[in-house]
Amino acid sequence: MAEVSLSELASFVTAVWEHLTSPGQFSVGQYKVDKRQVLLGASVAVTTTLLAVCLRLWRRKPRMVEPQPTTGKRMKAVVFTSYGGPEVMTVDEDYPVPAPSAEDDVLIRVKAASINVLDLRIREGYMNALYRSSRRKAKLPLFPIMVGRDFSGIVEEVGSKVTKFKPGDEVWGALGLDHTYGSLAEYTICKEAALSHKPTNLTFVEAASFPHVALTSWGALVTSSGMTKETTAGKRVLVHAGTGGVGTFSIQLVKAWGGHVITTCSTSGVELVKGLGADDIIDYKLENFASRLSEEPKLDIVLNTLGPHVEAESLGLLKRGGAYATIVTPVVNSMDNYGIVLGLVFALSQKWKRSLYQRLIHGRKFSWAFAYANGEILDLVKQMVEDGKIKPAVENVFSLSEVHKAYEHLARGHARGKTVIKIAD
Repeated sequence: MAEVSLSELASFVTAVWEHLTSPGQFSVGQYKVDKRQVLLGASVAVTTTLLAVCLRLWRRKPRMVEPQPTTGKRMKAVVFTSYGGPEVMTVDEDYPVPAPSAEDDVLIRVKAASINVLDLRIREGYMNALYRSSRRKAKLPLFPIMVGRDFSGIVEEVGSKVTKFKPGDEVWGALGLDHTYGSLAEYTICKEAALSHKPTNLTFVEAASFPHVALTSWGALVTSSGMTKETTAGKRVLVHAGTGGVGTFSIQLVKAWGGHVITTCSTSGVELVKGLGADDIIDYKLENFASRLSEEPKLDIVLNTLGPHVEAESLGLLKRGGAYATIVTPVVNSMDNYGIVLGLVFALSQKWKRSLYQRLIHGRKFSWAFAYANGEILDLVKQMVEDGKIKPAVENVFSLSEVHKAYEHLARGHARGKTVIKIAD
């Protein structure tokens, strides 16, 4: 049986489900059959298949890999020594520098890395099930866990089958959820498929602010909601929390493709989102977004970056045929609570139920959006950045020695763009 990752399995089954629940008919011989007439049977079949495959994955002996080799050199790296509060994060000044082990590995000399709220949640135990599984397969102890996902830097060394990059190339990228090394370090290992050449008009600090939020936004607006360069013009798109990392990128992406952007933020963030191109700005401290928009034309797309508390009102603003995508999902919590296999099944069953209700009753698309490390998407973003259609939104820059201060700032919330750690000149 070919190796299948749980994220790939989830994406495949979700795609099948969304096709089955889309309006319309299909042919069976000379007969036309409404999809809704067979939806219940299809849902049972899909769920049964998912359970069978998950059972196979659960029973399969874990695939062990050789521990990541090292170069023999040492580096500075930010690590979590256990789960807990700020005190468990430290800068290890004697961490081994990794060496490419797989044919598609690329060793990066990191110049800058941005930090994300996700890091704070991981520090408290979020994604524990995934980390335990990936590190067990890599024959590594759970701790220390290296911190950070996105970065910019210079290629130092490449695996034997890497063809897109060579030593000396300036790159940017994001690490996958199952990565062993983090980006808040002087060196990191990244897969070739997750890398892209850095935009030539950005500094390393500016470039490091993009990858994770760009991939998250793309996953929600393009992959999940179906937004394209050709079809976005004139569409009304609500982006919650426009001053955050995902918000600042999403506003610019929609505007670059000709859409009409409505966003929410506090009073202090109005000038930032206006400068990014937002057409309508709702100060959530002064008015409720749903009340404000209830008298206006219905929305085509809603991107929820906040959580369940704005879901019901957001869905009520969507037109029939519109799309709702949220990046705040219960998938990881479910896997942490029930194990990877059962947790994934439980979470996706919730998603399908809500998707089915929205599709059949209201004619809307309901999606949970995820960010996957993908160099091809970053290639597209690179072109948009170089064309001047998307610009960086960096709020603060800290040194590696100031990493605690940087995360304290992030934990306070109310971001006005991205916070970046400058690792090397």
